[in-house]
Amino acid sequence: MGVPEHIVDLKLEDWYSSLSDADRMKLSRYLDKAESSSNYAFFSSIIDCALSDENPKFAVFMCLQIYDICDMDDYQRFLINEKLIDAYIGAERYEDAKAACDANLELYPIVKERFISDNGGILPKRINFRNRYIDIIVGIDSAYDLAFDMLEKYKDMGLIDAEEYDYRVNSLKTHRLQKIFDGVYSYRPEGQDR
Repeated sequence: MGVPEHIVDLKLEDWYSSLSDADRMKLSRYLDKAESSSNYAFFSSIIDCALSDENPKFAVFMCLQIYDICDMDDYQRFLINEKLIDAYIGAERYEDAKAACDANLELYPIVKERFISDNGGILPKRINFRNRYIDIIVGIDSAYDLAFDMLEKYKDMGLIDAEEYDYRVNSLKTHRLQKIFDGVYSYRPEGQDR
């Protein structure tokens, strides 16, 4: 089997030949939807395809590959990290997802103006490093106090406004109470049935 045209056009033959047969097969599923204007566009489009195909492990693999192949600026790294966060969560690699969220939290002040400009002058509702970090620390770690601290930090950074901050804090308080009640009412003394 020959080297695909996209790979040749982008001068990625050495990289392609280093892939396992299984990875080449996975890649072949997405090549017809791949962009070929640059290496960054190619990898980014393949990652999007893998995520939409619910193939998070391959999306993680491709995100890690792009770091080796492409010389990215801060904004490109930020955008790839946003995809990597989804991929890690889909692959149930929550600690890695939190690390990617932390990386984007650090990058955000550097890329803020461009990010907002590229989203029509407003913050999008979906910002993975903000939203998914809270999802993990509450849903996986049950770290409510940290979640409250992070919401305060997000408000201070302008990532959420005061109204959204109040809404999210109240939602977390309700969630924590519900979890406590669920625990109380699901307790069964040993040997007793309902």
